[in-house]
Amino acid sequence: MRHAPSLAATLAATLPLLLAACGGPPAAVAPPPQPAPFAAPIASAAPLAPQPVSVRRVVVSLTRPSGSDVITTAPDGTLTEALDVVQNGRGPHVDSTMHLAADGTPASFEAHGHHEMGTPVDETFALDAGHARWKSHEEDATRDVSGSAFFVPISDGVALFPLLVTAALKAGGTLTLLPGGQAHVEKAGDATVSANGKQKHLVEYVITGLDLTPTPVWMEDDGSWFGFVQPWFSVVPEGWESAIDPLVAKQRELERARELAIAQRLAHTPPAAGLALVHARVLDVVRGKWLADQTVLVVGDTIRAMGSSASVKIPAGAETIDLAGKALLPGLWDMHAHLGDADGALNIASGVTTVRDVGNDPDLLDDYKKRFDDGTAVGPHVFRMGFIEGRGEKAASSTITAETDAEAKAAVEFFVKRHYDGIKIYNSVKPELVPLLAKEAHAHGMSVTGHIPVHMLANEAVRAGYDGIEHVNMLFLNFFADHDTDTRTTARFSIVGDKAADFDFKSKEAEDFFALLRAHHTVSDPTLATFEETYVFQPGKVARGYEPILGRLPVQLQRAFLTGGMPMVGKEDLYRRSFDKMIAMARVLREHKIQVVAGTDALAGLMLDRELELFVQGGIAPIDALRMATIEPARVMKADKTSGSIALGKTADLFVVDGDPVARIDDVANVVTTLRAGVVFPSKDVFQTVGVQPAPGPQLTQAATPPKSQN
Repeated sequence: MRHAPSLAATLAATLPLLLAACGGPPAAVAPPPQPAPFAAPIASAAPLAPQPVSVRRVVVSLTRPSGSDVITTAPDGTLTEALDVVQNGRGPHVDSTMHLAADGTPASFEAHGHHEMGTPVDETFALDAGHARWKSHEEDATRDVSGSAFFVPISDGVALFPLLVTAALKAGGTLTLLPGGQAHVEKAGDATVSANGKQKHLVEYVITGLDLTPTPVWMEDDGSWFGFVQPWFSVVPEGWESAIDPLVAKQRELERARELAIAQRLAHTPPAAGLALVHARVLDVVRGKWLADQTVLVVGDTIRAMGSSASVKIPAGAETIDLAGKALLPGLWDMHAHLGDADGALNIASGVTTVRDVGNDPDLLDDYKKRFDDGTAVGPHVFRMGFIEGRGEKAASSTITAETDAEAKAAVEFFVKRHYDGIKIYNSVKPELVPLLAKEAHAHGMSVTGHIPVHMLANEAVRAGYDGIEHVNMLFLNFFADHDTDTRTTARFSIVGDKAADFDFKSKEAEDFFALLRAHHTVSDPTLATFEETYVFQPGKVARGYEPILGRLPVQLQRAFLTGGMPMVGKEDLYRRSFDKMIAMARVLREHKIQVVAGTDALAGLMLDRELELFVQGGIAPIDALRMATIEPARVMKADKTSGSIALGKTADLFVVDGDPVARIDDVANVVTTLRAGVVFPSKDVFQTVGVQPAPGPQLTQAATPPKSQN
C-alpha cells in the first residue's frame, strides 16, 4: 500500500536524487528568463484583450495515464490549479488558487478537495505586511516574516515546484520555507526532447530541503515549466509523454554519480586480515539470549570466528573496534519494501541489511540490486518479487500485466529470466489466473505472495497456491468481504475499519482459517505500521509513539504525517479498536503456529522499528519480534544458511546498538554502526545523506586500531 499523505510529500520523497557528485559549494546560477511561470506567451497578429492561459498536463504512472493537472494563469497573474489523480483505487483531487508577491513567493493561497485516501482539504495562506497566517485541517499558525519566504502547502499539488525554482533562483539560490526549513535550488543539467515532430530544449533544476531526496524540475529555455519525471510518477504536457523515458534516463545518470560518491565516502572496507569487534554483547537470536564479552572476527564478507574475547585470536594486521559492551545484533530484514532513492541509505543506517521488494519497476529494481551489491550505492541485500497486475481503470500501474493464460505464463517467464525470487499477485488479477500463476512460479522454484485479488477470498488464494499474504487487512477481508466486494477501492480499508473491532478470534470461522494457513505453511506479512497511518492518524495530530520518529525527519516531511489516514469523523474510537484487533492478529497467528514476518510498506528503516514496537504492543515478546525481523524471514526466503543470525560462516550482516532491544524493543532504533557483508557504515553519517537525524547514542570511530592482543 505505501500510503503517503500528500502528493507533494510523495514526489519529494520518491523522485530521483539528481545532484552531481562533487565536493565544494555549488556555483551561483543565474535565474532563467521569467515569463508567466507555466506557459509561454502566445503570439498574435493583432492586439487582443488579455485572456487566461491554461496548460494541461497528464499524470503518468509507469506508462499508464493516471490523472491530469491543469494550471491557468489569469491576466492579473492569478494562478489556479486543478489536480485529479486516480491510481490504485484512490487518489487526490484538489482545486487551488494562488497569488504571487513581487518576489515570486506566494502572497495568498487557497485549496479545497480531498487527499489521497479521501480526507478533506481546506487550506488557506496569506502574507500581509510581513505577517504570515496559514490554516488547514492539519495546521493553524502564524509567523512574522522578514525577507522572502515560500509557503509550502500541505494540500496536494504540483504548482509549487516550478514556482519555488523561479523564486529561489531570483533570491540567489536559497529560500526560507514556511512552515520551516530552507530550500536550495541549483542547475543540474539539460536535455533535448522530441515529440510529434517538435523539439524542446530543457534545463533541469533540483530542489533540496523539501524532503529526503532532491526534487528535479524541468524548465524550458524561456523560463516556463515543462514538468518532472520519474518511473512511478510523472507530470508532463499532453502530447509529450514520450519525453518521460529519456528524461528519466538523464536523471538516473546524475543519481548514480551522486550515490557512487556517497558510497565511496562512507563505506569502510576493513583490511584483508579482518575486522575484530571486541567486547561485544552478542544476541544469539535463535536461542534468545545475550552472550557477554564476545569477539566477532569478520574476514571479507564472512564471520570467521566468534567466542569470548579472552579466547578468540585476532590475526596480525586486523582492525579492531572495541564495542565496550554495546549490543551486536544480526542485520534486520524488511519483508515488504518498495525501494526508492532514499531507501538504501535509510535501511543501512537503521540496521536493515536485507529487504524483500514486493513491487517495483523491474528495470529500476534490478538497478538498485546491482548497485547495492557492487558497492556503487549504499543499500541492503535485495530479494525481488515480480509484480503482476491485471488491467482496467481500477488496476494499479504495472510494467507486467496478465489478462489471459498466455499472458500469465509470459508474466512469470519474464521474471524467471531475470532470476527473481518470486512473484506478487495484485488486486486486479482475475481469480481464475491465480492457480496458473502459482503453478508456473512454483515450477521455477519461485514463491508466491500478494494481495487477495478482487472477487476472491484469502482462503481461496491459499488453496490456489499462495505461499504468503501481504497486509493484515487482507486476512480480515476473508471474513468481511464476499465475491461481489470491490476490494480495488478504499473499501478494502473501510470495511475492515468498520468491522474488525468486534471480530472473535475464537469463532469457528477464524479457527478454520487459521488451521488452513497452518496446514499450507502460509506466511503473513501484516505491515501493521502502514495501517496505523490508515486507521489511527488524524489530521493535525501526531499519533502516539511517533514523536521520536518525526523529530528526526526534515521539517517538510514531518508535515506529511499530519494529514491523517481514512476519513473517520465519528468513527475515531471504532477505527482505533479495529487497529488494536489488527495488532492482536499478529500475536494470534503466532499462537496458532503460523509464520509472521516483519515488513513495513512505509518509510524505510525507521518504520521497521515501529513495526517491531507494534508487535510487542500486541503481546509478542521482544525477542520474538526480533526473530520476526531476522532469522525467521531468512528461513522463509531459504537464506538462513547465510543470514538471519550471528554464526560462524554466515555473511557479516550485523549492526551495533546502544541499548538492550530484548528488554526495551524501542532500543532497536539506537543504531551506532551497520556492517553489510563486512563493509562498515557509520549510522549517523548515512542518515545525514538523506537529511535524517540519528537516534540518541554515541557513534563508533571507524579509524583502524592495532590489535589489543594476540590471545
